[in-house]
Amino acid sequence: MSSSNSEEKYDLNISFFIFLLAFLVLISASLIYSGITYLQDTSSTTTGMISIGLGLLGLVLAGYNLFRLQGRLSMIGRAPVGPQVLTREKCKSCDYEATRPFKEGDYVYGNGDPCTKCGKNELMLIGAIFLKKPPKK
Repeated sequence: MSSSNSEEKYDLNISFFIFLLAFLVLISASLIYSGITYLQDTSSTTTGMISIGLGLLGLVLAGYNLFRLQGRLSMIGRAPVGPQVLTREKCKSCDYEATRPFKEGDYVYGNGDPCTKCGKNELMLIGAIFLKKPPKK
């Protein structure tokens, strides 16, 4: 239940962030437009240049934040990069060995999953719990 609540909060934060970025783009576009109109009026060229500069700065900041948001969102579905904890099991009847991801409650010389090879539904013996490091690039 708490995971769905945190997902809703995360979706709300992203929506609010995108809303703020859209607002920033709107303000920046209006600054650029007002800067262009000030430049057409020859008496206030400094105000026009400042407005255009601030508008462009706002567009650059919005683009940068959208780029960073896209990078963070692309990391959501990926598998963890760090080391994996694995459990090695061995069947007492047929000596079949299997390696699987660690589950909470596993301990060495404890009972593991049923053997899938011999089909006796006898629980395999956990022989080792170890850490597998990711390959170096």
